Amino acid sequence: MFWRDFLEVLGETGDFGGTFRQETQVFLHAGVQSDLELVDDLVAELHREYTAARWDFRALEVLGRRAYAQVAAGAVDRFAATAAMLGSEDWQPLDAMVACALRRGDATTACAVLRAADRPGFHQDWVRRRAREVEQEGHT
Repeated sequence: MFWRDFLEVLGETGDFGGTFRQETQVFLHAGVQSDLELVDDLVAELHREYTAARWDFRALEVLGRRAYAQVAAGAVDRFAATAAMLGSEDWQPLDAMVACALRRGDATTACAVLRAADRPGFHQDWVRRRAREVEQEGHT
């Protein structure tokens, strides 16, 4: 029950800026690395519930929390799949994944995240601009 409650409470505190720019650290301090598989499963479950209830914002938001959990756990092998689910609707979780990959010297994953997210959405321009920046910085 801890992780489900944790994910839901993050949604509530996030509404008031309680986790702004600290999402990854919150997951890191909660010890997500050892429970990442469970957290991924719970995110999928919450996403289905929120989608069925037509809580589109909450559904998108919980996918962002999956990204932050994966960044905290250093699970770069999961980033592209998560980015594909996020699309270009929310740039901040995408940026967290790209930055994590680049810090690890993994430009291939950073580019894969941006390619996976490059589809019509609110922040598609950001995704494309960031992809060009990564290329121009010589990361590819």
